Amino acid sequence: MPSTVLVSIFSYLVLAAGASAAPVDALAGQWRTVRHGALVEISDCGDGTPCGALVWVEDSVSGGQLHDVRNRQPDLREHPLIGVPILWGFLPDGEGWQGGRLYNPDDGKDFRARLELLSPKKLRVTACLGPFCRSQVWTRVNNP
Repeated sequence: MPSTVLVSIFSYLVLAAGASAAPVDALAGQWRTVRHGALVEISDCGDGTPCGALVWVEDSVSGGQLHDVRNRQPDLREHPLIGVPILWGFLPDGEGWQGGRLYNPDDGKDFRARLELLSPKKLRVTACLGPFCRSQVWTRVNNP
């Protein structure tokens, strides 16, 4: 089978799988995380996929720390904590967005991630390390 046919079939399958995924606009906005109640702003990465950045964290949680000091890349440890990319690299699938990454500034690690919009105000965020996964339901915030 010629490679152009394989590429066309693959492209069709990817588009068909993503047809029912929530559009990025449906995810856009601020979401409160479960563990620390931080706020993550989700918007379009510029390519029709969702990206998220940290926009607020309680001082008592951050310990007054203003920089991403636990980042595994030493050259990024001086970057401000607010604005740190938290979500990126997602592809649409039948129920949401998969194949992305979620960054945890608490320990400087990033994980495989999946997003699923449960309702206009509820977003299931699943992060995996190897075969082990954990989900949280983030809540949309209208006014932080």
